[in-house]
Amino acid sequence: MSGNERITLELCKESDIKDGEMREFEVLGSSILLVKSNGTFSAVGNKCSHYGAPLSKGSLAGDRVRCPWHGACFNVKTGDIEEFPGLDSLPCFTVKVENGSVHIVTSKKALENVKRVKAMSRHCASDRSIVAIIGTGPAALVCAETLRQEGYTGQIIMVTKEKHLPYDRTKLSKAMNAKPEDIYLRTKEFFSQYDIEVRMEKEAVSVNTDEARVKFRDGSFLQYSQLLIATGSR
Repeated sequence: MSGNERITLELCKESDIKDGEMREFEVLGSSILLVKSNGTFSAVGNKCSHYGAPLSKGSLAGDRVRCPWHGACFNVKTGDIEEFPGLDSLPCFTVKVENGSVHIVTSKKALENVKRVKAMSRHCASDRSIVAIIGTGPAALVCAETLRQEGYTGQIIMVTKEKHLPYDRTKLSKAMNAKPEDIYLRTKEFFSQYDIEVRMEKEAVSVNTDEARVKFRDGSFLQYSQLLIATGSR
């Protein structure tokens, strides 16, 4: 059997799971979460894309499952992540109900994926608009990624006074000796692939909304079309 060959496997009987219930199943060595919501079955990866927590131990409310560890929230119909922490979505699988049995339709290769990045656009040279984002925390990064996921093709420029790419601050108290690149939320290659520019060691000191530009401590300026200030609390 090749890795891409479609396979259909029975998970359980239709009557085994009540409406509003979810259950973990192991399929060819991979953990799958089967959910029954409003009379319809759906299946997604069972490991949270943030730290790998078993979502089957979390809470289910309608079409949303919440991670038991840090509260990341996913749509069980699409696998899409809907609330931070975490950036990646879950793999989603086709479910069929035949003759009272619930089956999953997938492939070996699909089962190997424990997380999924949503499809994103890139910068188009003909689009001269610029979205400037001050800050590189989770809110700033989610904004940048969401713009690309929604098809925005202008420039996206994130600026921070720090000297690192966006990183997972929750790990600072758990891995004191971690290297900076080990806790980056996204790699340098990711930002390059989706044309999200990150300007580091650039401290914003003022914003002129009439002229739509940001001034930095080094005396330079950044002209913008839209601006998001996401520097967090102080």
